[in-house]
Amino acid sequence: MSGTGFEIKYRDGLARLGEFSTPHGKVRTPTLLPVINPADMPVSPEAMKKIGAEMIITNSYIIYNRQELREKALENGVHSLVGDIPVMTDSGTFQMYVYGRVRVTNEEIIEFQRKIGTDVGTILDVFTVPGTGREKARKEAEETLKRARAGAAIKEDMALAGPVQGGIFPELREWHARELSKLDLDFHPIGGVVPLMENYRFRTLAEVIIAAKKGLTPSRPVHLFGAGHPMIFPLAAYLGCDFFDSSSYIKYARDGRMMFPDGTRRLEEIHESGCACPICSSFTAKELREMPEPERVKSLSLHNLYVSFAEIRRVRNAIKYGDLREMVEERLRVNPHLLPVFRVLKRETDFLEQFEPVSRRSAFFFTGPESLDRPIAERYYRRFFSRYLPSRRGDGRVIIGLEEGERPYSRFYAPVMEKVEEVADARFIVNSVFGPVPTELDEMYPIAQTVIPNELDPVTQERMKERMEAFSHALPPGLAVMWDGEETIEMLKMMGTKKRRMGKERSPEQDLERNRGKGSERNSKWDIERVKAVVDMQFGAGASAMLNGRVKIVKSRRTGKIRNVFVDGKHVLSMRAHDGLFTLKFPGAERLMKIFPPPALRVIVDEDAAEFCAKGKSVFARFVLEMDVHLRPMDEAIVVDQNDRLLAVGQVVLVREEALAFNRGIAVKVREGVEQGQEKKSLGNRSGN
Repeated sequence: MSGTGFEIKYRDGLARLGEFSTPHGKVRTPTLLPVINPADMPVSPEAMKKIGAEMIITNSYIIYNRQELREKALENGVHSLVGDIPVMTDSGTFQMYVYGRVRVTNEEIIEFQRKIGTDVGTILDVFTVPGTGREKARKEAEETLKRARAGAAIKEDMALAGPVQGGIFPELREWHARELSKLDLDFHPIGGVVPLMENYRFRTLAEVIIAAKKGLTPSRPVHLFGAGHPMIFPLAAYLGCDFFDSSSYIKYARDGRMMFPDGTRRLEEIHESGCACPICSSFTAKELREMPEPERVKSLSLHNLYVSFAEIRRVRNAIKYGDLREMVEERLRVNPHLLPVFRVLKRETDFLEQFEPVSRRSAFFFTGPESLDRPIAERYYRRFFSRYLPSRRGDGRVIIGLEEGERPYSRFYAPVMEKVEEVADARFIVNSVFGPVPTELDEMYPIAQTVIPNELDPVTQERMKERMEAFSHALPPGLAVMWDGEETIEMLKMMGTKKRRMGKERSPEQDLERNRGKGSERNSKWDIERVKAVVDMQFGAGASAMLNGRVKIVKSRRTGKIRNVFVDGKHVLSMRAHDGLFTLKFPGAERLMKIFPPPALRVIVDEDAAEFCAKGKSVFARFVLEMDVHLRPMDEAIVVDQNDRLLAVGQVVLVREEALAFNRGIAVKVREGVEQGQEKKSLGNRSGN
């Protein structure tokens, strides 16, 4: 058992803010491992640590091949060469790719890495170049797999990396990754991709990464070998890569090139760099050009590292605050060779959606038609047709279509809705950028939290038209019209549509004014419609049956928005202000459990964890036995034991595939355990007496 381990601390889809534990310290992910040659270090590891390096990579074959380095490493360990910092060592595969052969076997180089005390060693895999045919690529992947099995048998307590190969063939990459995941390995680089990046084949690079991620166990870190340019970091992190490495920072410096997030520029072509790093802040481009070569190489190397680690920090921040996809879309537009990646992301929406959180801390910023291919947008559209529409199809109401407008729609269109309601019982559907959006759903993420331009591009407009037409075709025969002012009112009157009286009713705008500032427990038709629609969209078609009974809705005193829902006197749901979705209470969980059989909405834990969950402790991945495959990050989950006994309610952190793979980290953040709920109820009863 190695002294390493990986744990997800926070996530944004496949991108992971993680913590990788090594014998020489913990490493935050995603991160960059600068390549260090112990015999030639223009920038010392200590200087790199000050810039942001938390781990470095060096080549064990170079150390093995040089007597003075080999003897020192064997006697005092590899850290005596590169400093007190977590170290990964490569095996000589790249040298084999460049020079055709190396004078060491797989077993010999693994044994050597173990003896010199590296934190993460690497097998001697076979580098498959992009031009390799399918059959040869498969044979080389099989040889790499054979070497990985041999390495796993002799690695002892050293963490060992097994690179994923398979050339440019996604099915080979996925198969190879799946087979490697069965072995006792700890770390998975994606190998053979440097030529793709050197030749700007970014579409193929994205396909290779996704294929590898589909096959790899999610419990181990993924390393994109040779990806050392900051232009790649956001995309690679978005696709699930945790580590990057490259010697580009020094190679480019020696060639007089400077890295930037949007590309590389030659020093001789730069008038002003526009960079705020310490190097560019201290020297002009002219001064850098006039430096002696050793000093210039060191300065440019430092610049390249500063820029690279600044981009790593931006990526981490984007993961934390949920706007990494926007960052990726921005970066994909900086280079024409990156634009084809948009097609890959669209094609792989189904895979990406499995890991997409149900909401984010940031707003949905529409940056172009490609934004509508984001997993969260596609999820809304599919759930509208599968969860909202079935329970409301054929209810006899007039459907009034409204054009995209200010959010929330129900407030913006309140005067229109009031006029229509005076002559007809209607539902109101907005022709949104996401497709049809009922006004009942206008506060849920991402509908209310979207920022769009005042003028939409023709591609988006055409897409909106197609989705609205698909909605109209899904309706049973009946009346559905787009709002056209007074003409629509007159038409409704002429066609004899009638308003179904449901007691004293007010428009949403009147309700808001009436309820703001004093809180309300009064149910209006609009309140009930909103709760039912959100419940079905969030928990599944038919979930609104949990509201059967005497419903009481409590609203915010300040905003007039729904906050709590009671059924037959029991608190079943609370609506979250930031995303318009519900948090689940125990009575609500009990009602949903009667509607949906296991494992729907459930996380099933073993008996060792049941007692702790009931007391309100979060669910750790190693105790998860089974889990609803449809649960997504940040979804509400019902925690139960193997007998389907309710233990707790909480919020999902890991999806099923991840929860069953990890042996560390939290799978569900428990909000309240059943024993806690009983204690609160008991205290409430005693205080009431």
